[in-house]
Amino acid sequence: MQPWQSVLLIIFTILIFGAGFYYDQIEKNTAIAYEESIIISPKQIIAPIENDSSVENEKYKEIQNSSAWAESNFIIEVPKKHTHLLALHKEAINGTPFLTSTVDVLTQNPTAKELVFSPFLNDVFVEPEIEIIRSLFSISPNSKFSNQFNVIVRGHTQKAAEILLNLIFENYKKVTQAENIEKPLLPDLVEQKAKILLLKENYLLLAKQIQEENEGSSVQSIEEIALNSELAQIQSELNSYVDALREIEKVHLNKTGYNKYLNINILANFGNVKNFLDKIERLKKMLVNQKLEPILEKEVSRNLTSLEISLNQELAKGIEHIKNLSKSALNKKLDLNKKLADLELKKNNIHSLHPKFKLLKSVKKELDEKQIIFSSNYKNWIVATKVLSLKRIN
Repeated sequence: MQPWQSVLLIIFTILIFGAGFYYDQIEKNTAIAYEESIIISPKQIIAPIENDSSVENEKYKEIQNSSAWAESNFIIEVPKKHTHLLALHKEAINGTPFLTSTVDVLTQNPTAKELVFSPFLNDVFVEPEIEIIRSLFSISPNSKFSNQFNVIVRGHTQKAAEILLNLIFENYKKVTQAENIEKPLLPDLVEQKAKILLLKENYLLLAKQIQEENEGSSVQSIEEIALNSELAQIQSELNSYVDALREIEKVHLNKTGYNKYLNINILANFGNVKNFLDKIERLKKMLVNQKLEPILEKEVSRNLTSLEISLNQELAKGIEHIKNLSKSALNKKLDLNKKLADLELKKNNIHSLHPKFKLLKSVKKELDEKQIIFSSNYKNWIVATKVLSLKRIN
């Protein structure tokens, strides 16, 4: 091979290698570029969502801080010696139980509700109504008086602000006056109550399981037999009240008039229901069977209307009476169950080795502790509601 042929072969080999390497790099870069085009980083996914949220928050702040928003004020006050209780009212008025109640009251007046919520009826604001209401008022300490909080209520018009202020003012006054240990208003008490109810359920369930599992190994005491007998009777009464309330609800939903209520024995025998019914029947017979003078007929008709109104009122009292009886029976049932559960704890000689007995004692201890704390906190809150004073600012 001539020298020039060797040189030519080397050059040709280098060119081929170079071309192959260049093509390979182009192919790799193209593949990488393609992969990068279809693989979206987490930042790319999150960014649009964050931007949307940012836009919504900015729009929200813009409306809140706009000078176009009107404001109305009222004051929450307690005596100076009870200043330490003032913070409880801030928690309560900002809490979900109160705000839920406020939205419910507002819903009963569609015109007022539309006026209050009209700026938020668009795609930008997707917050629940409770959160919108919460954002439309603020509570801050009064710089001059340590025993007062200023409540500032906002609205897109002065009328809207005044409607919302009146709603919050009147509803808070109403719910604090009607405070009930079964449905407390203070959010912290609601949470404590829920935990106590759960512990009670666990406690009664464990006690029942232990009792059933050991039923054949021991003779029931006289006290236990008596409690079980009373429990069966209360359960029977509770069932009858529940059945009556279900029938009442059906009649109410069907709107068939007071006659259908009289098919419910417990209601038909309540108070003066029979007495009113007898008088109504007699007056109806007079109108049908006798030809009366116009003046007398008018008087009979007037009395008939009056008696029917009285009957409806008596039936309403009867329904409320049945509700109270059912509540009382339910509380009695829970009390009897608790007594039976406590009785199980006393049977140390029988149940001390039972695998669930230690757990039962532990749950009982925790339940007692939480009930003591709840009772103390609830008494404190009741004092706060009793010393509360709400004042409008003219």
